[in-house]
Amino acid sequence: MQAHVDGLAWQQPRWRLLVQFLGSMRLAVSLLVLLAIASVIGTILSQQQPYQNYAMQFGPFWFSVYRELGLYNVYRTLWYTAIVAFLVLSTATCVTRNSPRMLREMREFPIRQRDTVILGQDHWVRMATALPMTQAQERILQVLRASGYKPRVEQKDGDMAIAARKGRYHRLGYFLTHIAIVVICAAALYNADVPVKWAEWQGTLKPEQNFDLPLSKIPQTAWMSQNNPAYRGIITLPEGQTANAVFELAGNGYLVQPLPFRIHLQSFHISYYSTGMPKDFTSSVVLYSPQGKVLKTGDVRVNHPMSYDGVYIYQSSFSDGGSLLHMKTYLLGASGAQPGELSGRVGQTLHAGHSGYAVDLKNFSLYNIMPKAAVGEKATPDHPTLNLGPSFTYIIHNPNGQAAEFKTYMTPMRRGGQGFFVQGFRDALGDAYRYIYIPTGPNGSIGLFMDYLAALQSAARTGANASQAIFTDIFQQVVARHAPGMSTAEQSRFLQASMQTLVQLHDYPMPFILSLSSFDHRWAAGLQVTKWPGTIVIYWGCVALVLGIFILFYIPQKRIWLRLRPQGQESEGVELLLGASADRNRLDFTKEFKRWTGTLEQALGVDHAEYKEQKDGQHTR
Repeated sequence: MQAHVDGLAWQQPRWRLLVQFLGSMRLAVSLLVLLAIASVIGTILSQQQPYQNYAMQFGPFWFSVYRELGLYNVYRTLWYTAIVAFLVLSTATCVTRNSPRMLREMREFPIRQRDTVILGQDHWVRMATALPMTQAQERILQVLRASGYKPRVEQKDGDMAIAARKGRYHRLGYFLTHIAIVVICAAALYNADVPVKWAEWQGTLKPEQNFDLPLSKIPQTAWMSQNNPAYRGIITLPEGQTANAVFELAGNGYLVQPLPFRIHLQSFHISYYSTGMPKDFTSSVVLYSPQGKVLKTGDVRVNHPMSYDGVYIYQSSFSDGGSLLHMKTYLLGASGAQPGELSGRVGQTLHAGHSGYAVDLKNFSLYNIMPKAAVGEKATPDHPTLNLGPSFTYIIHNPNGQAAEFKTYMTPMRRGGQGFFVQGFRDALGDAYRYIYIPTGPNGSIGLFMDYLAALQSAARTGANASQAIFTDIFQQVVARHAPGMSTAEQSRFLQASMQTLVQLHDYPMPFILSLSSFDHRWAAGLQVTKWPGTIVIYWGCVALVLGIFILFYIPQKRIWLRLRPQGQESEGVELLLGASADRNRLDFTKEFKRWTGTLEQALGVDHAEYKEQKDGQHTR
């Protein structure tokens, strides 16, 4: 029995130390600082992007360091979750420890205090009056009530004690702020896919790294439960297609979240500013049950999500949804040959005949806005940008496996009275585009330049030397055959532009050029599907937090204690000792104290009063 008692005595101090540590202000502030730093990192650094983007941005060394720290998905890391969990535990411990005392202070306010307690307040005054006790009491109560206090009186052993206070519910601010932190953090933990993190940690859930797999081929180990309490996934949905799952990036792979309904994108619409920049975009969607019943129909706009059964669908982006492109191929140096034709949808790989070249169609953009200065035009304050119209991006692979990326604009741009076909290319994904500007002929095509280039190459093969006369003579011959209607000024502009283009073509990596002749555009909407049941709790927690902060700062607790004693047996006069303090806005309270104690002196007819104020740690009278 004695051993059991000794064991309890040994354990109890350690539990107290643990409770004191968890409920300490130092721990709470440290956790809040760590949480703020992590949140700043998660805000500045784009989260849940493909790993290759981070590798290109930071380089191999720092990419590995940041990956190990989990900075690419801060809010899913175990250390971030642990910080939030400890903050909840610390705040809850603090509230539990201090609640009984604070509730008791709110209910009970002692009337009688010792003189040492009164003299220990921030302000005190000692005064005497010739008025009798009853009359002095009445006038003191009148002054206190006129100042908004509710005084209480207690008479004992010939003297009288008066106590009054304002801001009785000041402590509610403490409860609201601390409980709000607990509620917000607990709801955030509920929204943080904790079951998914646990499954990943156990190894039962493994992100899939092959982004080319169709949905039916993705292994079940990458599928999250349909009963997952919280999730946030994305889906790129082309017009006319339906999806019943979304994808959530996880590391260098992804997880699949099945949905309780099917999303069908009926149509996608974009409105533009006068400059051609996107102003608003809207997806018209229909939600179907697994059995095919229509559950809801409506539009999803930016900042105007659609909700159904606790699931929210947001409009996050848009892209090409597999537009059909019709292209022409021009072989560099092929004179008089009709351009070849290629057709395919964005996302497909096309083969240029039997040449061994392959073309990957990456993207199609209906509008391209860029500064006028970037294309050599003069910008004006009203129109600083230029819309170059449709463009498409593609990668060409040569038979040796080498590749280059291209961006081709459909509509020729005009500069100095001459039209130009704009073609951008780069050898690596991280490089900037280099542009060539091919002059267009009277019909708006690059056929005339291609014929001129072929004629120059033919002359070079027969031994002609490069000279201004040769370039001019060959150009005149080509114009006479293919564009006899060109004026002298047009020929001069075209020839000068061609000379510049020949220099630019020196680094062009492929033997042919693609131009876009027509297209059948098809949009795809980027939708974000979110289920965060704790969000409404977080909103109410934020309301409680704001209200609690308001109470703490603007409803201070002000306390006053007075002691009235008879001056002596032969005199009816009264000696008064008054002490007062406030826990907020002490400078304003000092002014208030002087104001109503002055009123009190007049009401009591006091000739002399002894004051004490605390200023910069020194007592003055």
